[in-house]
Amino acid sequence: MSTDHSFKGRDLIDTQEWSLEDLETVFQLSSDLKRRFKIGEPHETLKNKTFFMVFYATSTRTRNSFEAAMTQLGGHAHFLETKTMRIGDPGAPEEIKDTVKVLERYGHGIGVRTYTPNYGEGERLIREYAKQASIPVVSMESDAYHPCQALADLLTIREKVPNVGRKKYVQAWAYSPSARRVPAVPQSNICLTTRYGMDVVYARPKEFTLDPKIIEQAKQNAEESGGTFTETDDLKGAFEGADVIYMRNHATLDYGKIGTEAAQALIDKYKDWTCTADLMDLTDKKSIFMHCLPADRGHEVTSEVMDGPHSAIYDEAENRLHVQKAVLSLVM
Repeated sequence: MSTDHSFKGRDLIDTQEWSLEDLETVFQLSSDLKRRFKIGEPHETLKNKTFFMVFYATSTRTRNSFEAAMTQLGGHAHFLETKTMRIGDPGAPEEIKDTVKVLERYGHGIGVRTYTPNYGEGERLIREYAKQASIPVVSMESDAYHPCQALADLLTIREKVPNVGRKKYVQAWAYSPSARRVPAVPQSNICLTTRYGMDVVYARPKEFTLDPKIIEQAKQNAEESGGTFTETDDLKGAFEGADVIYMRNHATLDYGKIGTEAAQALIDKYKDWTCTADLMDLTDKKSIFMHCLPADRGHEVTSEVMDGPHSAIYDEAENRLHVQKAVLSLVM
């Protein structure tokens, strides 16, 4: 974990690598930039600066929130798909080092979004960008971590659930008949919420475990913060008295090895793992439901919940813009 409280030039790949003081600066600046956005006050902290966004994977909220962020900060974001770049040339791909060394001559920051069926490869690729770059690299999601989503999620929780310490946060696996998402969001969230003293419950079928190293990190965070971290396969029990429900599908860590048919058969064993209004009735009356989107309506979560009084999904999506403006302003 970094103890250097200067921000300029720093990478953001995993929030665990930033101190609580650093993260508090991000949250305070996010709230200030959000206020300025709401009242129409200009905040061009990155005027004439360029942020390169390298996408190996598809995106809706990530691309648009980063592009909007750079525009509102007075700079410009370049959308780069690897399939249109030499780095994605299947015949003779350019080395990451050569791509990075050119981009750093043109601009002031690089974002990378990538994940692969083989867990861990995407994270290693992003760290290779950071190793080669002399300008900051921001992870726009790997197979292991989604730091900007986690920051937006915690900002939303802090806005909706005052005094988050010892509040019950449930990160739950959800059924989806076709989605095989990487576990980056739940892994980032259990690490960040445990650092803030929440009572964190990871609810999942027994086969859908997360990275053991990240589970151990969450346990250590909880011990240091005064919160708790537990795992359970009792979905109904997890919902009881919860303050925050975050239910989302993710694949098993060995998805790339077991193959599509085996993965589908495993997922189909748990078709009842859906967030319903009946389950939400078990939570605290002021609880919130969260999902990073896109959500598989009717499978991961019912429309009744997504469009209901507990839902914070659109506030959560908006906060991606504000935390990313804060991060970019600080590191660039």
